Amino acid sequence: MRINIFDGTISFERGSIRRSIGMAQFLESPIGRSAEESLVNENWRHYGIEPEAGVAGTVLFNGNEIDRIFLAMRMDTDDSDEWTVERELERKAKHEQWLRKELGQAPYRYAWGRVVSEFDQKGLASEIIIVYER
Repeated sequence: MRINIFDGTISFERGSIRRSIGMAQFLESPIGRSAEESLVNENWRHYGIEPEAGVAGTVLFNGNEIDRIFLAMRMDTDDSDEWTVERELERKAKHEQWLRKELGQAPYRYAWGRVVSEFDQKGLASEIIIVYER
C-alpha cells in the first residue's frame, strides 16, 4: 500500500483508488469488482474492500464522489473472537508507524485532503482514514 502525497491516489497490490474516480468507475476497477456494498443511506454508499493481503477497508461515497477511505491493517490477533482496547491500540500504533515511514511526521495535510490515524473507542476499531476535501 502506498499513498501519493501529490494527488491522494492510494496504490495497492490489486490496483489503485484515485480521488477523482467516480462510483461507476470504482465498481468496474479491479478493487471495486470485489467490493461489497455494506450500507446505503440516501446519497451515501459504503463499500467494503480487501485491496491487498493484510489490509481491509471501506470506501465511502457521497453521490458519485469518494468522500473518504477507511483502512485497517491485519493483526495476528484478528483471528481471536475477543476484541480488546489494548489490541486495537496496538493496531493504531502499527498504523502510525506505517504512516511515519510512508509519509513522515504528522500532521498529514495536503492540497487534496488529509490522512489520520484514529481509534474509535465506541466502535472498538483503529483505522487509517484518508479524507478527500473538495
